[in-house]
Parts: sequence; structure tokens; C-alpha cells
Amino acid sequence: MNTIEKNIRNTGKRVIFTDFYDTLVHRKVHPNYTLRIWAKILTRELGLEINPELLFQIRRDSLHYVSKRENKNSLELEYNFVVEEVYKRLFNNNLLRKIDYTVFYELYKKADILSEITVQFKNEQLIQALYNLKNEGYKIYLISDFYLSKEIIAEIIQQHQFADLFEDLFVSSSESSCKENGSLYSYVLNQLNIDPEQVVMIGDNKKSDYDNALAKNIASIHLKHTFHKLRNKKGLFGNDFDEFANACQGVERKCTKSKFVFSEYILHFYFFTERLYLQARKQNINNLFFLAREGHFLKQLFDQYQEMNGFEKENRIKTHYLKASRQSATQLALQPLKDEKFASLMKKFGSMSFNDFLDWFPFSDQTKNQIKNEIAIPQDEVHARFFESEALDLLKSNPTFTNAYEDSRLYQREAFINYVDSFEVDINSEGLHLVDVGWGGTMQEALFNHFEQKIPVTGFYLGLKEIYNIQKGTKRYGLNFSIYPNKTFSDDILMANGQLYEQLLAAPHGSTLYYNKNAESPTVEFHDENEKFVYEEYVGPIQEFMLEKFQELFKVLRPIDYDQEMAQDYMTDMALRIGIFSTKKRIKFVRQISKGFYQNVGANKVGITYDPTQLKTSKTTLFKRFITSPEKVFRYIVKLKPFLYSKGLYWASKPIDLIYYYIKVNLWAKKKWLSKGLIP
Repeated sequence: MNTIEKNIRNTGKRVIFTDFYDTLVHRKVHPNYTLRIWAKILTRELGLEINPELLFQIRRDSLHYVSKRENKNSLELEYNFVVEEVYKRLFNNNLLRKIDYTVFYELYKKADILSEITVQFKNEQLIQALYNLKNEGYKIYLISDFYLSKEIIAEIIQQHQFADLFEDLFVSSSESSCKENGSLYSYVLNQLNIDPEQVVMIGDNKKSDYDNALAKNIASIHLKHTFHKLRNKKGLFGNDFDEFANACQGVERKCTKSKFVFSEYILHFYFFTERLYLQARKQNINNLFFLAREGHFLKQLFDQYQEMNGFEKENRIKTHYLKASRQSATQLALQPLKDEKFASLMKKFGSMSFNDFLDWFPFSDQTKNQIKNEIAIPQDEVHARFFESEALDLLKSNPTFTNAYEDSRLYQREAFINYVDSFEVDINSEGLHLVDVGWGGTMQEALFNHFEQKIPVTGFYLGLKEIYNIQKGTKRYGLNFSIYPNKTFSDDILMANGQLYEQLLAAPHGSTLYYNKNAESPTVEFHDENEKFVYEEYVGPIQEFMLEKFQELFKVLRPIDYDQEMAQDYMTDMALRIGIFSTKKRIKFVRQISKGFYQNVGANKVGITYDPTQLKTSKTTLFKRFITSPEKVFRYIVKLKPFLYSKGLYWASKPIDLIYYYIKVNLWAKKKWLSKGLIP
């Protein structure tokens, strides 16, 4: 029998009144910080274009105003009075998109519940003691002074799984009376028709739970909980940045110490997922289409994020996995042969052979062989400028090719429309919102052209490294880095090793080559054996581990009110460290997974070559640029150690580590002395 249980028995009372906060549950943070977390959650759910700090201040001012208006203690105010006032203030200042008050109320309430649950932990010892007493016939009632309603407190208790402990709950905001002035005790005694001599009150507040209870002839046990109160006071000090950095570093360390190489990239993917969610809420997007194949794991993460976010399923953004590739999307955008310039293929592969080009089309083997037999030219000869060659002219004048081209073009369009329709999304009114790793928007533009530029196709990418022909109907966003509208220090660092993002986001299925009208199997795919092996042996296990760390990140970051600038700074520094402090183990790993990196446009080549010798700029120019703006050449710096490793000279790479410190000093110096930003 613990002390509190013994003390209650010694009073001889059979009815127990108990406080809630700092009695049955404790918080890991200062009570006011819980409201900061509430503001962060609600700002995101509503897609508000304001800082959560402003919403926090609006709620606080609303509480003071309503308290004065109603001439009541703030603890006695009805919960919905304050909600209404916050809604009016947001609406009046055009800070709230068109949203019904009922919906706003439910989101507001849910954010309150989630913010509390996020930072609370139970007083297991006291709760167990009360259960022991309840089993012996003691009647237990919750008596709490709090601004949340009885309904919300009940749901919080339900989530803590001790709702059956109480006969009833009495909360100040729902009863218009409070313990602070003693009125709640009188109200409860009257409601229950209980003699105060039969009751013992337990709680942590000296005045409300002890003195005022005694004043009503209720015996009381004061729980001092000095340690918890000191922790709450301590929560007033420190800063969000340190807590954020410590949380991220904790997860990063677990990743780097694990056997899963580069699994710390989950931090990049986590903040991408979070930003995607924020953008979708701000733009009131109901459906997101994750593009194969990198979208496979990104969709998993986004679905996990929504699940952990805790809001009801009917309020969630619907996610879909759209199997597409540069090859399949480019085919969808094909125009009638007389109008088709093959610009996408020309941009990607200026040089091709006759066979390479013909194999790109989903013609039957019989049709391909017939075309080859009808056109007598060297068919494996690579033409440096294929799209200006005689080979292409001969194809365009060949009836078998022209008929097959047009039949295939129309079939692909019809098959794809059937495929998109199967998702049951009204893209005519909503538009199409794509999610992919990046880097320029080739598939996005191809799909926009496929829909004859009548349906907006918006792209959300991990990063943008190229900008094509952005139009009103093809807006795109690089959520972690982008050269649009302009490139920053962070962008230069984060985009340096784009191949690794792609490799870590590999999917367990092949690349989409084209579409067919079979509803059960609408895509035809090619899965290279090397690629399949690399996924199963390396990437798949890493993704499983990263998913675990993603869940951990959500839990440790949820109770921290950080901003995206903090996240950007952390990702940038991590990318610097990963890029410069490369170990043999990491370099070897990259070489292994590169063997299975399949690129599906053109000749279907496997592997990525990391060759820093293929420079279009002179080494002298690069060195000068390194001295003034080292971030501008970071994409070359990250390849130095792999290059030395490939030459058996890794031992000579140690001085490269010093570049990290030079870049940091260079950035600091520019901010301090060259803040006008006039150095290119």
C-alpha cells in the first residue's frame, strides 16, 4: 500500500474528489507551452498564412476579452465562448479561408486534445492507488479548474485509459464555477447531495485544492509534487532551437550508428513530408497523386504522418499512387507525327540509334521487325543528332511506322484516361496535384500537355534543379530546395547529390513503360534484375528502418514549436557534413546501389557514374569560385572523396574535411561583413 492510499484510508472518508493536472497527469512542458503547440497544430490544419505565435496571442487576448465581457474568472468561461471569439478575430482580419464555424470548432477542439496528449504522462502510482480504493467501494469524482470543456477532458482521460475510474467529472469551464474561489465545491456537493464530511480532496494546488476545500469542511490531502513544479518552471527557460536541434541530433545519431547507411536522410524526407502537408492544407488540396517510383516511399511517409497526426480520417488528404515515368509520360504527350518535334527525347538524349528510338515505342515485336525490314540502314549506328538524321526522316516516311505511331499514341491516351478515372477523383474541377522527388517537372509538363493544357497540373517536389516552361497551369514547388524563384546557399548545398535522394526512394517494382486497357493491370513495367537485387538487399531494409525513425521524429518534434527556418538550417548543415565527411563505408555503399539505378528514358542504362573529371568549367574558374562562394561548387566537392577512392587514394582525402569548416567560416563572414549579398 503506497503512502497516498494509506493517507486516504486514514481519513475515514468514502468519497474522493481529485484534481487532474499535476495530480493524475503531468506535463513535460510549461502549461503555457501547450498552447503554443496547440497553435502550431491548428495553424497547420487550417492552412493559415500566419505564424503560430500570432494565433497563440489571439487566443490569449480572446480569453482576456471574454473574461472581462462576461465578468467571470477565466476558469469559469464556457469553452465555446473563447472559440467563437478566436474565430471572429481570424475571420474579421481575412486570416481564415472560407470555413464553416462548426468545422473550425471541431479542428480547434481536436488541436487542444492533441496538444495536451502530446506533452502529458500519467501519475501511474496515484492512479493505481485510486483504482484499488474504487474496487473497495470508494466513489471517485474528478474536480478540475481548467479552460477546456468537460467533453475534452473526458476524451483526454479516455485516451489515457482510466475513464472508468470516475463516477463523474466536474470541470470549471463547463460548470461556470471554480475551485479557485470555492464555488465549484459548493456546486458539486449540491449536485451530488453529499455531506462534505464524507469527502476527501486530493490535489497539488495549496489554495484551490487544500485551503478552499477545508473552507468547505472537506478534508484535504495536499500533494506537493515539488519536482514536477520545478520542471514546469524550468520550461519557462531555454529556447525552441536548442530543443529542436537536440531532438534531430538524437535521431540522426541513432541512424549513423546503425547498420543502415544514409538512413539519416529520413530527416530530409520528414521535413519534406511536413512541408507537403502544410502546402496541401494551405492550398485546400483534397487529393495528392504520388508519382512512381520515388513516390512509393514518399506516399508511405505521408500516410504515416497523417495517421500519427491524429485527425479524423474524413478530414485527411486522400493519397493515390500514380504509376508513371518519364517514358510513359512523354508518350502521353506525343502529338500527331507531323507536329511532333520529340523535344523531350532530344533534350535527354540527343544521340540515339535507329533501334534505340524504335524500342522506345510500345509496338509489337512483329511491327518493329516489319519496320526494320522495310528500312535498309545501319540500325545500331548511333547518330550524334538523331532527331535531325536521315534515319528519323526515313521512319517518318514509312507507312508502317506512321500507322503504328498514331495507333499507339491514341491507345496510350485512352488507356491512361481509363487509369486516371479509376482513382475516382474529379480532376476536371480539382486539377491534378503531383508529388515526386524532382528535379524539373518533365512528367508534370507531359501530363499537362496530355490533358491539352485544360487541366492544371501542380507539382510538389523534394527539390527543383531545373525550370522548364512554367505556366499558370503548371506551378511547381521545390519544398526542400529550389532554384525557383532564386537559388540560396541552402539550395546549393542540398541539391548537390540528387542521385542519393532518388536511390534511397527506390520502389519495389519496375519502371512504367506504357499503359494498357486492362483494369486489373493498367501498366506495363520493366524491372531490371540489378535494380531488383539492390532494392531487396540494400534499399528495402533501409526504408523499413527509416520508417521507424520517421515515427520517432514525429513523436519527438510534435511537442516542439519550431519553424521551417530551423529545419532548413539543420538539413543544410547535415548535408554539408554528409557530403564532406564521407567514409569508405559510405562511398562503397553508393557504388553498390548505383549499380541498380535504372534510368528509363532511352537506352535503359543501369548505374550512375560519379566522375568529377567531366567538368564544363575550367579548374581555375572553379577554384576562384570556391574561394568566394564554396557552396556554388559543392556539387563537385562531394565527388572528390569518391574520385580518390576509385583511384585507390582515399588515404589522401583527409584534408578535404577542412572544407566543411571553411564553408562555415565563409558563410559567417558574408553574413557579418558582406550582408548586402553583392558577391555572386
